[in-house]
Amino acid sequence: MGQAGKVAATVAIVALGAGVLGGCTIAVPVAPPSESTRATAPPSYAAPTVQAGHDAAAVAAQNMGFEAGTTLSPNIAVGFSDILGQADNAYDVAPVPAEWTLVKNNVAGQTQYANAAGCKVAYWVSANQGPLITSGDDRASSADLMKYLIPSLVPDSLKETSLPWVAEAGKPGPVITFLGYGTRSAAGVDASSVWGRMLGTAGTGLLVSLACPTDELLATTTPRVFTKLSVAPPSN
Repeated sequence: MGQAGKVAATVAIVALGAGVLGGCTIAVPVAPPSESTRATAPPSYAAPTVQAGHDAAAVAAQNMGFEAGTTLSPNIAVGFSDILGQADNAYDVAPVPAEWTLVKNNVAGQTQYANAAGCKVAYWVSANQGPLITSGDDRASSADLMKYLIPSLVPDSLKETSLPWVAEAGKPGPVITFLGYGTRSAAGVDASSVWGRMLGTAGTGLLVSLACPTDELLATTTPRVFTKLSVAPPSN
């Protein structure tokens, strides 16, 4: 079994909005207890999942660059926040419909929206990505995640991109760094971009994809998406 197949309980990500990539779970057998082993009662308390002294508020208040990934609490998942389905209405004007319509809501880990112009945006969260993680190096891990999704990708083609790092999408705040990869439109093929970030300490992979019928539409739609989509830092 190759490296990708060893990703336990992986929620595989769709590269450029295409087919789903699968993983498998590796079961580790447990040795039977010896006759001399005495049965013990289960503990009456729950072990803490957040490391002692961890200041989640301080982490959330700072930009989550690649080097900052180690400041997260170990194995606490990070997710997205979005207000893509909300309209940009001012109180003194007639209401207008929201630009984005929900197509999938957390179906196999994927949430997807579409608009009237023919653009589609989707985002995913994946966990237990151990074989793709280089300890202490989120940039290398993020590049490996993108390479896993897009095997033909040339690493030098990846560009750094910032998404909001705030609990509520649409609010001002710091940013989180992703690696992005884009393709141009062609006959019958949309222009598209994929952005990925591996948070190695948190054990979380994050991906966003956007596809539009033309290069120009992709370029003008991208910043509008980023005003309504954010990565939500974990709280205490």
